[in-house]
Amino acid sequence: MKTWKYLGFASLGIFLVFTLISKHLNPWFNVAHYTFSKLGKIGLANYPWIFSAGTIIGGIFMMWYGVEIVKNSIGKLQVLGGGYVLLSGIFMALIGLFPDGTKPHDFIAVVTFLSFYIGFTLFGFGSNKKAFKFYTAFVFALALIGLLYPHWPSLCYLEIYGISLVIFDMVIMLFFA
Repeated sequence: MKTWKYLGFASLGIFLVFTLISKHLNPWFNVAHYTFSKLGKIGLANYPWIFSAGTIIGGIFMMWYGVEIVKNSIGKLQVLGGGYVLLSGIFMALIGLFPDGTKPHDFIAVVTFLSFYIGFTLFGFGSNKKAFKFYTAFVFALALIGLLYPHWPSLCYLEIYGISLVIFDMVIMLFFA
């Protein structure tokens, strides 16, 4: 598949479309007060299955992306990185199966982002291109700084920051991998 590098964008696009639909159906939702996962919380959100469906379908595309990364890897470190991206997709899908308010949800949500960043960093370090190594390490450092920064107005802003870094990572992949 020649267009495998776009599967990550498809994953995020699906997530964003379903999230925007969910936000439209839940006028109470405010990024300054909630996480995106509140749009899938049973008993709080109108039509929570819409948000959950978006994370499941988006997660399936992220899993496919991880598989394609593994198939197109040039070394063991890149294969390991692709495996982490695949794991990120599994956890993304699990967000839809374990919505906000269930016991494993918070762990699953955090691991979704962390496994993606670890995977992309490993994939970048496995590259023979110095610029790719630098940019993936830079994005990973930004992710850690964002995670450790204690003054986010809401966790949704941290999620938006995290998604922005994921997009930046995938753009880097288009140019260097």
